[in-house]
Amino acid sequence: VQMRHQQFPYIYEEQSMMMQDRNGDRDTRKARRYSKVEKDGTVRFLLLFDYPEEVKGVALLANREPDGDTTKHIYLPALGERLIESTGEGSDDNFLGTDFSVENLTGEILSEHFYQRRNNEVIEGAKHFVLDVYKLEDEQSKEQILRRHFVREDNLYITLTHHFDKQGRLSRIQSHHDLKAVDGDMWRANMILMEDKKQAHQSLIKVTRRVFSHDYVPAEVFTAEWL
Repeated sequence: VQMRHQQFPYIYEEQSMMMQDRNGDRDTRKARRYSKVEKDGTVRFLLLFDYPEEVKGVALLANREPDGDTTKHIYLPALGERLIESTGEGSDDNFLGTDFSVENLTGEILSEHFYQRRNNEVIEGAKHFVLDVYKLEDEQSKEQILRRHFVREDNLYITLTHHFDKQGRLSRIQSHHDLKAVDGDMWRANMILMEDKKQAHQSLIKVTRRVFSHDYVPAEVFTAEWL
């Protein structure tokens, strides 16, 4: 999965994001996503909101170092020319009222996790490999499962992920839809749905435009000065 679908060095996306709460109330946003993978494995991530007016210019800027250390900052135009450090502890904290974390959208660091095969399953007529994910230090005990990935056998793409809480209960379901081949054997999903089962809340990301180009992701977009 990592070798075939590892993140392209430069990705620019235009997205629509719809969030719905337990009462059925919806909040729609439009955003631009910039992501870059450095040669040393550092991941730079920027999500910049353009709509509606009350969140226009709000941005999430995140850097994930090769060792997994993640720093996140929020930019709020109303507060002037400064970034606010996010209070989250890592890359697995949800951002800006959505049900997604930075890790959900940039992928997990393989060296920090242990993977165990489970019995294969058929989902919507497609054969899937099943992998349970643990923190590396839990390799022997396997006491706390983090996630369960469902990987399509034909294209090795993760179409479904079950996220578990600290008690091992299913907390969130992440599903990928409208899969498209974008470069040889590399695939991408044009829609990503995250369902929070505890909060009865969900977030749907729909990619309306995607460009793999250095020209669309200049280095300066990941700086406070550019924001």
